[in-house]
Amino acid sequence: MKNIKFLLAALLLIISGSMLKAQEEMSFEEMIPVRVMMPVNNDIKGDALTVLYNRLNQAVTLNGLGSTTNDSRFLIVSSVTVLSKTVTTSIPPQHMAEVEVALYFVDNVNKVIMAQEIINKNGMADNDVAAVAKAVKSIQARDHKLKKLITMGKSKAIEYYKALGGVDAADETATDTDASWVFEK
Repeated sequence: MKNIKFLLAALLLIISGSMLKAQEEMSFEEMIPVRVMMPVNNDIKGDALTVLYNRLNQAVTLNGLGSTTNDSRFLIVSSVTVLSKTVTTSIPPQHMAEVEVALYFVDNVNKVIMAQEIINKNGMADNDVAAVAKAVKSIQARDHKLKKLITMGKSKAIEYYKALGGVDAADETATDTDASWVFEK
């Protein structure tokens, strides 16, 4: 029994040591800090936008790019638009809502949209507010379109850093935390 415990402890030390070594070998380009901005829409009530914000943070973290600092150069900005609301003819009547979530991977220093993706979702509930919330909440952190956005944005950010000549160029940080320029026409 002692031998098994000793072998498990040794194996755990070896695995944790190799994981630390792998983390040390990551270049700056592989650890690009990306911050998620709170979604934009004043028409949606309840906690749906907070849930979306949390799911976007989970997606960024799952892809190894998460950041909580306010001076991140790269941001994920989202906007939620309600496309339609209808009432079914069933008894009891149900409310259906279709929402469009526009996602942008942006460079907030140069004010450039590096990647964008649109996700459409439907929701059904007893009232229209709950139907919209259900549609927004149906977006998952592992959504393939979300992963595509983050992957494409990351590759363009890496190209940017390589064009500037490496990590020293990464010292430029965004002092302006407002990304409303994305939605200006």
